[in-house]
Amino acid sequence: MFHNRDYIFAVYKNRSFGKAAEELHISQPSLSAAVAKEEKLLGMQIFNRKTSPISLTPFGQEYIRAVENIHEMEEHLQTLSYEDHALQSGSISIAASNLGIPHVIPRVIAEFKKTYPLVDIRIIETSTSGAKQMLDSGELDLFVTNRPLDPEKYTRIVCDRECLIWVVPREFGVNRELKDFRLRPEELGDAIFSIPEERAVPAKVFEDVPFILLHDTNYLRLCVNIIFQESGVVPKVVMEFEHSASSYNFASFGIGATVFSNRLVEDRVDIQNLYFYKIRSRYSCRDTFLCYRKGRYVTAAMQKAIELIVTRMREGTGGA
Repeated sequence: MFHNRDYIFAVYKNRSFGKAAEELHISQPSLSAAVAKEEKLLGMQIFNRKTSPISLTPFGQEYIRAVENIHEMEEHLQTLSYEDHALQSGSISIAASNLGIPHVIPRVIAEFKKTYPLVDIRIIETSTSGAKQMLDSGELDLFVTNRPLDPEKYTRIVCDRECLIWVVPREFGVNRELKDFRLRPEELGDAIFSIPEERAVPAKVFEDVPFILLHDTNYLRLCVNIIFQESGVVPKVVMEFEHSASSYNFASFGIGATVFSNRLVEDRVDIQNLYFYKIRSRYSCRDTFLCYRKGRYVTAAMQKAIELIVTRMREGTGGA
């Protein structure tokens, strides 16, 4: 059905096989044969050829109404396609780790919204397990995380590299013996990757220091646990939070030391009451991935967001 709909619709518009053939640039016999073939396939007459000009049968009227609906849907889809590729519409949902939401994503989204103001963006705060479920169900488009998701199920693009650091209130006595190990403000960014192991501090030094850490369900906490286990140390945990920003704030008030990414403080100026140290561990440096479900359709909005996130994050790290 509808194999020769354009031919039939041309005959309907022109009320004539001859005029329709001229418009379609085919011979009239060929057009008549195509229409007759469609009518035979349908088992119904579309045109009443005994009237002048030619008219539609009752079935033909329904056929033309259906063709007009198809044309309307095609135009709608073409408009959607154009708007999507021109980014005049569309939507995108992005989730990130507890560090990415307050630190990385806002800068990128602000730039994206200025360039493509008509694209709706939804930012989601969720755990890694929650993000994976949403990626699988299609509720989530992109996920920025430090946790290496299964490469068989997810496309992973390395877009950043970070280094976990010890964050210690200045009033703590342990700082006295670590004077030569302290990170200077200019070393809190990419320069930290060039600092030799001799200036890094093992977990053993902090075995008697109270710590503020994230909950056990957080991937950062898993990494921190491994770093402590590597030195045979059980940390003295006095507080636990969901987000690194919270542990940073309480460490600033001298409640305890903590561990988080150098990316959280590389641009901050309000750090006078904290000291920072590079962690001596092969687990202290880790990649940041931009992930999405393999096999899913990548919209124009997604593609632009991927390009922007990867570009801006790699610019911030001197390449990934």
